[in-house]
Amino acid sequence: MTKEEILKAYLEDDLFTQNNYLKDGEADNYKWASYTDNNLIQIIKIAIEGEISNESGNIIERKINTFLNK
Repeated sequence: MTKEEILKAYLEDDLFTQNNYLKDGEADNYKWASYTDNNLIQIIKIAIEGEISNESGNIIERKINTFLNK
């Protein structure tokens, strides 16, 4: 699977719409290269990128914490 496909699979989960993180159908609009103000999507992208590049969990965690502390 590509990064784009993995991101889309996560965003299509019903939990995102049930918890009002995304509106119905909004997940279809997001592309990997698209900028978003949604921090949750940014964090998911950081985690996907880390997993694909075989980074350790600690490095992924640090990148996420750095992003959240901005």
